[in-house]
Amino acid sequence: MPTAIAIKTVRVTTLKASLFKKYTESHIDRIDNHLSHVLKERVVDTKQHKQVQDYIVSQFDQEDWNVELNQFKDTTPHGMKTFTNIIVTSKSDNHDPHSQAMIIAAHYDSKYIKNIKFLGAIDSAVSVSMIIDLAHSLKDLTKESERKLIIIFFDGEEAFENWTPTDSIYGARHLASKLLKTELQHNDVGKPFYDTIDFFLLLDLIGASQPKFYMFSQKTEGLFKKLTEIEDKLAQRRLISVKPYKYFNNILQPHSIEDDHTPFLPHVPILHLIPVPFPSCWHTAKDNADVLDKTVIEDLSKIFRIFVASYLTSSNDI
Repeated sequence: MPTAIAIKTVRVTTLKASLFKKYTESHIDRIDNHLSHVLKERVVDTKQHKQVQDYIVSQFDQEDWNVELNQFKDTTPHGMKTFTNIIVTSKSDNHDPHSQAMIIAAHYDSKYIKNIKFLGAIDSAVSVSMIIDLAHSLKDLTKESERKLIIIFFDGEEAFENWTPTDSIYGARHLASKLLKTELQHNDVGKPFYDTIDFFLLLDLIGASQPKFYMFSQKTEGLFKKLTEIEDKLAQRRLISVKPYKYFNNILQPHSIEDDHTPFLPHVPILHLIPVPFPSCWHTAKDNADVLDKTVIEDLSKIFRIFVASYLTSSNDI
């Protein structure tokens, strides 16, 4: 039985002013372009699902990224299905197999809902598109960093019928189990995969207006506070929109929301970023491009780019 993970202090420094400026440039057009390829019905093991999978893979060149397709079959209420998790890891001469890493993740499948054309814009086409853009933006930094950036696009997050322990998070359950058995070798020394992970950042239900995120766990309190600090700094500099509320609310609000992070909870610190309450379009036909708030998407993409860049770098304070 896995033991409870300890509260871990992860160093996330402050960026140099030049990098701060670079990573807060507007990328909404780039994100929109990715979204145009991802925002379609993409139910597991369908033609359109494969098209989205292929598009995601095509965005990561082999010179800078290692791309692994973790494919498996599982039984569902709709019969046997083939699932494919996409795992992307940054490459650098500064890395070795034991280098520390953070994971950023989202799911790329969409839910099957009978008699409804469900596109899943917030669930989670926007998150996928933002992560692709983030990876492109930080490519040079990942090559310089001693830390790795691991990106996971999960398959099969959605239940085919009703959410149960066996009809949900197919990809996450499979991969969490696989990684538990993975030992990384370097200089004839083995190290469990999870020992190399500083934290796991999961994005979900992002893209609608007025999202509010809360701290769900004290294990990642310092990381969540870093997000609040970045938001405050960007707002003060008018680099994100002026609004009467905050995206990141430094309030501990434990929850039991099951998501792709759930099988990883015993193994690594989790930073689960999902708005509470859920957007009203959740699991309805209204979850399409019309519900998206481009200002929110641009604001959050800047915050996430700065946050991940801050993890990857050890620059002096601004």
